[in-house]
Amino acid sequence: MKGGNKLYSLQLRLEEEPERNLESILKFLERVERNSLVLTPEMAITGFNYKILRDYAQKSEEILKEFIKISKDKALTLCVKIVEKEGGLKNTCYLLEDGEILGKRSKLRLFKEEKEHFVEGEFKIFHSKRFGKVGILICFELRFTDLVLKLLEERVNLVLVPAQWGKERERHLYYLSLARAVELQSYLLVSDTWGSFLGKDFAGNSLIVSPFGEVLAYSQRGDCLLEASFNEDLIRKVRRFFGYLV
Repeated sequence: MKGGNKLYSLQLRLEEEPERNLESILKFLERVERNSLVLTPEMAITGFNYKILRDYAQKSEEILKEFIKISKDKALTLCVKIVEKEGGLKNTCYLLEDGEILGKRSKLRLFKEEKEHFVEGEFKIFHSKRFGKVGILICFELRFTDLVLKLLEERVNLVLVPAQWGKERERHLYYLSLARAVELQSYLLVSDTWGSFLGKDFAGNSLIVSPFGEVLAYSQRGDCLLEASFNEDLIRKVRRFFGYLV
């Protein structure tokens, strides 16, 4: 696992029709290289359109199967967000690899009105054959030091941040992302939405950060697929340099 595998972060502007958002995601996935990792935004299919979430959760199994097939056909490690109905409505993140489900976790730290609609999830670490240990912080969870310390204890190689981050706090997203990558000495990917959706403005500011805190790819606005190369040797080099995560 020396390097060469690509990392991709998808940034999208959401539309009110879930099918059009799903179509956009699938088109972007056609462009990625095999043996890569792709991160998609939080709630990228429905957005936080609470009027349709319960009904749309009925389609979660069908949508998941479609992503599993893509993961298998293109040999991808794929992180996707799906609303599911399991003991209550959940904002759930699946990590897929080569058509297999590595695991899933639902959002633990819920933001304001989310608490009225979703039940709290759990915290998990995932194991990828290509990228090693992977941690997921779902949007607002990026702010919580206790969750970051769990990732630090696990020595994760990658931190994935699927988000729908408010525009008024966009600089918080940018600087927190750099800080978390530096303190964890790991790659960090943010996949965010941008533009307006149901009267709310979102931050964009998707990015890929190296274990040394270097911004490898960044976009403030626009639908795009950010990419960078994963290099596990760089992770080891940075950890040796600082001397406390070896």
